[in-house]
Amino acid sequence: MKTISAISLGLAMQTSAFAGNITDINVSTLPNNQKIIKIKFDRDVVSPSGFVTNSPARISLDFPTTDVALQQPVLEYADPLLNQISAVKNGSQTRVVLSLNKAGKYTSEIKGNEVWVYVNEAPEAPAASSQPTASDRIIVKKQEQAVSSASVDFRKGNGNAGIVDISAPSFNGNPSIKRQNDRVVITLKNHPLPAQAQRSLDVSDFNTPVRGIVLKRIGNDTEIVIRNKGSWDVREKISGGRMSFEVLPKANVADAGLQNNKRNKNFTGRRVSFDFQDVEVRTILQILAKESGMNIVASDSVSGKMTLSLKDVPWDQALDLVLEARNLDMRRQGNIINVAPRDELLAKDKATLQAQNEINDLGPLYSQTFQLKYKNVEEFRKVLRLEEGGSNNTANSILSKRGSALIDPGTNTLIITDNNTVIRKFQKLIEELDVPTRQVMVEARIVRASDGFSRDIGVKFGYGGSNGTNSWGNNLNNAIKNNNAYGDNRRAEYNALASALDSGSRYQAPTPTPYSWDPNVNLPIAAATSSVALIHKMASGALSLELQAQQAQNKAKTISNPRVLTQDRKEAVIESGTEIPYTSETSSGATDVSFKKAVLGLRVTPHITPDGQIIMDVKINKDSVNQSCGGSNGEPCIDTNNLETRAMVEDGGTLVLGGIYEEINSNGIRKVPLLGDIPVVGNLFKSRTRNEERSELLIFITPRIIDYQGSNLRY
Repeated sequence: MKTISAISLGLAMQTSAFAGNITDINVSTLPNNQKIIKIKFDRDVVSPSGFVTNSPARISLDFPTTDVALQQPVLEYADPLLNQISAVKNGSQTRVVLSLNKAGKYTSEIKGNEVWVYVNEAPEAPAASSQPTASDRIIVKKQEQAVSSASVDFRKGNGNAGIVDISAPSFNGNPSIKRQNDRVVITLKNHPLPAQAQRSLDVSDFNTPVRGIVLKRIGNDTEIVIRNKGSWDVREKISGGRMSFEVLPKANVADAGLQNNKRNKNFTGRRVSFDFQDVEVRTILQILAKESGMNIVASDSVSGKMTLSLKDVPWDQALDLVLEARNLDMRRQGNIINVAPRDELLAKDKATLQAQNEINDLGPLYSQTFQLKYKNVEEFRKVLRLEEGGSNNTANSILSKRGSALIDPGTNTLIITDNNTVIRKFQKLIEELDVPTRQVMVEARIVRASDGFSRDIGVKFGYGGSNGTNSWGNNLNNAIKNNNAYGDNRRAEYNALASALDSGSRYQAPTPTPYSWDPNVNLPIAAATSSVALIHKMASGALSLELQAQQAQNKAKTISNPRVLTQDRKEAVIESGTEIPYTSETSSGATDVSFKKAVLGLRVTPHITPDGQIIMDVKINKDSVNQSCGGSNGEPCIDTNNLETRAMVEDGGTLVLGGIYEEINSNGIRKVPLLGDIPVVGNLFKSRTRNEERSELLIFITPRIIDYQGSNLRY
């Protein structure tokens, strides 16, 4: 907060942002080793969403818009079922994790200002089951609303694949699916999601390529973002309002491709059993058509017999086995499957392509206008390898021989004239490439901490006296002062007193003159904070001693926090400081005024990798003016702290780029020769100084990816 008046506003915002604090967690035991975990709130109670995992055995509960106010956030238990309870704040929500010694299940309910969580042991799962268990999935369903419904189901599949199932029963259109770097974005047009159902899920604990899932509403649409890590690929299955996305590690995708480089062998048909002995292939195809409900059309070239014995296999897998055994292939259109010898189908495909090429060469040309939203049309021309004049003169151009392209930079418009096939290619490319460039908020922290200690001890020591007429003394520079100040003052007082007594007038004592003395030993300190002075009057004069001491300790911590927002692969610069003027002499002898910068600056170029990491070229400098030195013409001295490097860090991670540690220790003694070396007494003839300084400079940097809606993506 920069001003006091902003405090009340900040408190009001905080109160509205967070529902309440978790203040206490208690555990009770019921019969059959059932546990009740009572989670207490200091105010508004929220219902948690959660999920269960079997390996490790764990129940995770997420309380949105809450905070943690526990004295001990981690609780340990020696119990056959419950091992540990931990509460950790994660963004705007709090996650309570129940670590179990064996697999468990739970239910929850709200009672007053408490949430009661009932935990039981999970029943033993069947030995072999192809269906995912509840522990392998998390489900987020929207609340009952009058608007459109949607739900997201996540589970772990075979080969560490992450499977995201989306159910939108009232959605009848075709979803928009885009793969953007480290994420898959699914948009359901004209299918609004209630604001209360918007949320993000962290599924990184499942050890799949999927890091998180975001379910949100954008305008009148629903958007589901699947964010991934590492090298991955995705397979989708769409049937009306039910969609399934399987995200696999790249290695698994390659293995699957080796097994079948023609089509995806992920069989999902109804299971059937057959036992055929020397049966016609056409008869087997007829039986499969009846069992599957599909229409199978066999070519006249399909013939032969085969023996087949299958038990409880998907019908589509049985069909694939028949086709492989008889060197057949199929083409599927809707619910119709055409079966023919492989060579025959390849010949038909080749003839179809040749006919299409002839149509493209001889058919009519069409024009379509594409107005780009985010990309510059000149950049698009280079990406699509279009010539300046708009005609197709390059072998690698997407345009056909008869095609042409016109560019209007004023309206950022691209006009394509070509056949329908090429125009559809352009339309698909523009949809994939004309997307918002992701932005990165780069925040640097330059922390300079210093710790200093100094101690000085000094002494003044001298002796002075008077013989009645003269005062005398001696100092270290052997200057002997002979003056009549002391004797003359006393003599003047006596004469004035005698004169007053003779005349009977009143005697007025003169104003005393402060006593000053010139020490014999003069070893003071620069800025004494305390001193002790002793003056002893003797018959022949005065002995004076003054001890001076000074001790100082200082600690300082300076934090500079430059931050800048920039687009992916675009350099950003931010500077704040002073330009110092100074005069310089030119070659002609004239005087010129020049400026020298002393600034705090950040120069950075981020690069977002496909797996969500951020590579940065960073240059950070922190300058300050040194008033203790300068050039002959008045040029200022600049103390610089500069760092220039390239580093990689994950989204939202903090990295220490570098640091400088300095330590200075100094001790000094000033003393009177010979006298200062005498044990004990020699301390009266010495002055000591001690100085210790330690300083450390650390530079941190934190990049955060900002989505095109302007909010940080955090999981």
